[in-house]
Amino acid sequence: MADDAITASLDELKRVIRTHPVIDNHGHNILRPHQLKSGNFLTITTEAHGEALEDAPKSLAHLRAVRQLKELYDLPADADWAAIVGKRAELLERDADSLIKKCLEGTQTILIDDGLDSGANIEPYSWHNKFTTSLCKRIVRIETVAASILSTLYQQEFEQAIVAAIQDDEVVGFKSVVCYRTGLDVTVGRDLDVNEHGLRSFSRHYLPDALARDFRVEAKGMNDALVISACKLIAAADEQGAAAKPLQFHTGLGDNDISLLDSSPACLQPLIKHFPTVPIVLLHSSYPYTREAGYLATVYKNVYLDIGEVFPMVSREGQELIVRQALELTPTSKILWSTDGHHFPETYWLANVQGREAIEKVLCDYVEHEDLTAAQATKAAQDVFFNNSNTLYNLRLSTTGLALHEKPAEQSQEAKSSQQDAEKGQEVSLPRSAVV
Repeated sequence: MADDAITASLDELKRVIRTHPVIDNHGHNILRPHQLKSGNFLTITTEAHGEALEDAPKSLAHLRAVRQLKELYDLPADADWAAIVGKRAELLERDADSLIKKCLEGTQTILIDDGLDSGANIEPYSWHNKFTTSLCKRIVRIETVAASILSTLYQQEFEQAIVAAIQDDEVVGFKSVVCYRTGLDVTVGRDLDVNEHGLRSFSRHYLPDALARDFRVEAKGMNDALVISACKLIAAADEQGAAAKPLQFHTGLGDNDISLLDSSPACLQPLIKHFPTVPIVLLHSSYPYTREAGYLATVYKNVYLDIGEVFPMVSREGQELIVRQALELTPTSKILWSTDGHHFPETYWLANVQGREAIEKVLCDYVEHEDLTAAQATKAAQDVFFNNSNTLYNLRLSTTGLALHEKPAEQSQEAKSSQQDAEKGQEVSLPRSAVV
């Protein structure tokens, strides 16, 4: 291929990567106005908390974010952290919606896990619709469902709540944070054994101090039973002809509340094999276990690798290495984009900016070394950013392919309501025998 043709192909690849709309397959609610102004903004690039947070300003991730936030806020190059925080406060006071809209530019939709915080601190998931091209949807965190009903007989009510979520068109998937609670080594066994273990764990290890812990589920038998019950119900829906809603798992990168060894996605292999019809999404690049996650997504049809959260939590070089590791084995049809944006709209903006930069660097390098053609790399970018999540979550969205800064006119509420009606699926009646 002539040099001019190669350059033109690379230019088109870069244009697509920089401007293609994204389906953010895993994000969280933005804080309400008071909390948005008063929250600790230093947490945007780290999972550290408490005293460990004091060292965050010395990390490469923080220093890079500082440089990029100056661009977002239109500040001079020599502005320090105090100036950044001050300008941010000014922008939020003057017109918070404009800042949020700018941060979410280019986002088609967000699939929102709204179980991270209490409703008093965060905006409802539907509130985010005014900043995205298409309606946002819910990801139901199963442990949050359990905690809300576990002051009573938990199992039957939990299963009823999961069935209701399966039948709810606003819900496109589920999430488990069993990684944080008791680890990813979920014990798979006979229905009777799992049920008995869960009930025993409920009575012995959960009930005695449940109220003091706000009904947080931290007993392994219970956590395992919740995950397995959700998987059985999703599998039953699939058998009844409904689209199987994916189950996301927090894997890898997290704060010091997790056991790092038990956060490896390799621990999930028995569960993955046991429920081959349940789509399983390994969140957060499974960092530092990206290769293990890529292996699972390669050899199991029902497993997908999400490459979120490392933007902006990891250094630039680390992000590029993670993208490369994800692509070592994993078909590009099995890789999903997300920001893991949470609390502050700037976390969405930083993740999208940095993610596009890393993917551009890696894919252009593959084209230059003839590992991929420019057309193949372009298709891979479109699939990761949009097509794969659109298919997996049965969103049925379409994109005009417009550039990031050439967004179509904002949809009216009537238009969004019409879209919502068009996206509704068929309710499925699940047999009682499907539950644990």
